[in-house]
Amino acid sequence: MASMMTANTFKSVVLSLALITLGACSSTFRSDVATFHKLTAPQGERLMIVPMNEERKDSLEFQQYAAILANHLRNEGYKATGEKDPDLIVGFDVQISDGREKVTATPGMHTDFYWRSYWYWGRFWHPVYPIGRDFDDRIVTRTVYTATLWMEIRKPNGDLVFEGRAETETRNRAVPEVVPYLAEALFENFPGPSGVTRHVKLDLSDEE
Repeated sequence: MASMMTANTFKSVVLSLALITLGACSSTFRSDVATFHKLTAPQGERLMIVPMNEERKDSLEFQQYAAILANHLRNEGYKATGEKDPDLIVGFDVQISDGREKVTATPGMHTDFYWRSYWYWGRFWHPVYPIGRDFDDRIVTRTVYTATLWMEIRKPNGDLVFEGRAETETRNRAVPEVVPYLAEALFENFPGPSGVTRHVKLDLSDEE
């Protein structure tokens, strides 16, 4: 398991990198979050964090995702301790769907102009006065993907005490850039109401 930075430093670095990709096109991040749980209040339990897919255990990419989750869990009152004598085992996975075409209608405007010319300071003919406007919808088609972060928490005997997911639509397959925001959405008011889908909106302007 990769060594952990301090929570504030790690979050600052990761979110700053993510904003390079996401922040330029939007100041908010929207995600649907659903959780199911029977958790008690955290009391410093020791955690082992592992990918659900064991083949990804040695993946540097998934070690980075594990570090992101570890920092959030530490902020909630848990302790990430590696693989030695955990009180709870945290499994996680990250998935990106195949692209699908999304059709939206956006307002358009068509304006008719006439030219009214006049002599300005003896030198310039000055134009352009709009005389009529009519609006129509413009059809826009774009490819979107659904990125999902899954997380579950089990006791060492296998009893499941938490499962949750956060998902969002994204216009590219840049998974490492979107995972920090999915994690932040998943831990918004953690563990959240059980059995309810929440629409979480994160304000990215504070991270810029």
